[in-house]
Amino acid sequence: MLINRKLLVVVVCACLFLQSAHANPFVIVGAFSYVLSSIVKVIDHSQKSTVIVENHGRHHAHLWCASKDDRIGDKDGVWVQPGQSLGWSFHKKKNTQFWCTMDWYGRRYGWDVFVANWGGQHGRWVIRDDGIYNGDNGPKRMELESNIPV
Repeated sequence: MLINRKLLVVVVCACLFLQSAHANPFVIVGAFSYVLSSIVKVIDHSQKSTVIVENHGRHHAHLWCASKDDRIGDKDGVWVQPGQSLGWSFHKKKNTQFWCTMDWYGRRYGWDVFVANWGGQHGRWVIRDDGIYNGDNGPKRMELESNIPV
């Protein structure tokens, strides 16, 4: 297992500090608390999550995806052709949420594609002619209707 440099620096500094504290219990507890919180922050920020929206349908999907802090693509959205996908990675925080809005031949659909507290694998979405699915075999999130026959 590779050790993150920040984590290594925090542990070394804590050990040196504890060595100079001469076993004062309050100092040891405070230093231990600081080291533990630093380790949790380093581990939490090193976890990357990914969202992928795949178009398995017969029509182009016009997508606008965003979070509170980030926009995927530009203000005009992203066109995802049949057989293609749109994907992005990000550092997950406890309140991370991404959503997408899609124009699908005259109708607009919107759904959450990633919410941090969902847990499990939920970042892969498949657009088919009849609906939007959570993964290949996952539940259908919503029905799609098209003004153009398939």
